[in-house]
Amino acid sequence: MKLLGRKKSEEEVDLKPLPARRQKRENENYRIGRTIAGEAFSDERKAKLERLKARKKTKRKNVGIVLGVLLLVALIGVVAGHYIAGIIAEENAKKVAPEVLEPTVDISDENANTEISKRVKEFVARLEEDARAEGYSIDHVILPLNKVREIHIYIKKRNEYYKMTIDRSSAVQAEDMGRMIRYLDKKRIKATYVDLRVEGKAFYK
Repeated sequence: MKLLGRKKSEEEVDLKPLPARRQKRENENYRIGRTIAGEAFSDERKAKLERLKARKKTKRKNVGIVLGVLLLVALIGVVAGHYIAGIIAEENAKKVAPEVLEPTVDISDENANTEISKRVKEFVARLEEDARAEGYSIDHVILPLNKVREIHIYIKKRNEYYKMTIDRSSAVQAEDMGRMIRYLDKKRIKATYVDLRVEGKAFYK
């Protein structure tokens, strides 16, 4: 038989379930605390990932800039090297193979069966340029008979000819020729030839 009014034991009292309202409040407080902590951790993790991404992006950008600068410097070096090598090759070619001047006027040789030397051709070619600098044009050149270094220069629109030698500078003799032309015209002298072979002197006939 069950006795009425008997006190419950301590075990029975401790095992008694909590009221539903109190248990609900505790569960809600637990969930709220866990949610706030999880959101804070998630935000910090996102911020850290964003910082890492930003650093990686900046690093890639800096690497790209450095590589671009190195590529540009290398390209400039190649172009400059090619240009300098071309200049050096051109200068070396000039040293190895000097410029060969060719006359444009007719050269007549009174010595039969003889070939006009390269030295004479070069002298006449330079004399053409020097005469133009003085304001005159050469018409033709004659290599006189039995004269090794003497040449006769005929000027366009002039009756006299000028005796020169290939042993003297063509520029100097062209300058002397210009002075003699002006002298003859000033004095109204009709000369047959003018001899310029001797330095510092001029003879006419």
